[in-house]
Amino acid sequence: MTHTQRLREIAKFASGLVTGDLLMGLWFIGSGLLPQTIFGIWVTQQTAWLWIGLDAFALLVLIHYAWNPKLLELHASSKSLFLIVGIITGAVAVIHFLRLVFGWAVNIGGWFLPMWASWIGIFLAAFISYASFHFAAKHGKKV
Repeated sequence: MTHTQRLREIAKFASGLVTGDLLMGLWFIGSGLLPQTIFGIWVTQQTAWLWIGLDAFALLVLIHYAWNPKLLELHASSKSLFLIVGIITGAVAVIHFLRLVFGWAVNIGGWFLPMWASWIGIFLAAFISYASFHFAAKHGKKV
């Protein structure tokens, strides 16, 4: 199995996890169980929509990486797009890491992000960043 195939398989697995999380968020909104505390996070209707939006974005990126058969055959601006996504998600991973190191509190509309959520943020953002740079480099070799 090549490195690219391994990255695509990891993206497929991660997209399944994110899909499950997205469906759980939709279920919470539709069930009328909100607001409540989940793993120490106070979840309201407003924060659940933020949760769904972030999951939808991550799912779209992971699906693109996992199942796009022409991922490496795109035009020249594709390399730029991969580099931009890699830089942004790499910065997000670094910020999550720094938050863990320095103990920074994150408050979004009165909702505090627990520290354990940054571990998930590091993993997902670092994977998407690495995959983006990998595909940008692979695309550069084909052009």
